[in-house]
Amino acid sequence: TYLADAFPRSGLAVPVGDPRRGAYLKWLFYAPGVLEPAVTDRAFPRKEEARRGILGYGEFDTVMNVLCAAVTPGPFLMGEQFTTADVVIGANIRWGMGFKMIPERKELVDYVARFMERPAAKRADAKDAAFRQQSGG
Repeated sequence: TYLADAFPRSGLAVPVGDPRRGAYLKWLFYAPGVLEPAVTDRAFPRKEEARRGILGYGEFDTVMNVLCAAVTPGPFLMGEQFTTADVVIGANIRWGMGFKMIPERKELVDYVARFMERPAAKRADAKDAAFRQQSGG
């Protein structure tokens, strides 16, 4: 949040004072506050099912439904503007689907495809591939 705000020319933040700022912040913190705990609980099940009201995210399927609804209008969470929230949410969804911890629902697959078509994502993937090849991995 700090870096996106500190470098407004990047276009990755919704500026303070913009009416969309609240929705942007919601999605920016949805990943660490809701998505990650839901995926972690799914990956490491409890011996006893937790009561829905105890978990901050409610239940896994609700989290997935909320995400699918959020990315469906698209192309990104804030419409046409790609933001830091997309970096956080998109990376989490991509990682989760890669490890089969997030279902490959059409809405999420399409969103990640749009996310990965961005030139910066392609450059990052190329750097990752070069590093893996260099390190023998």
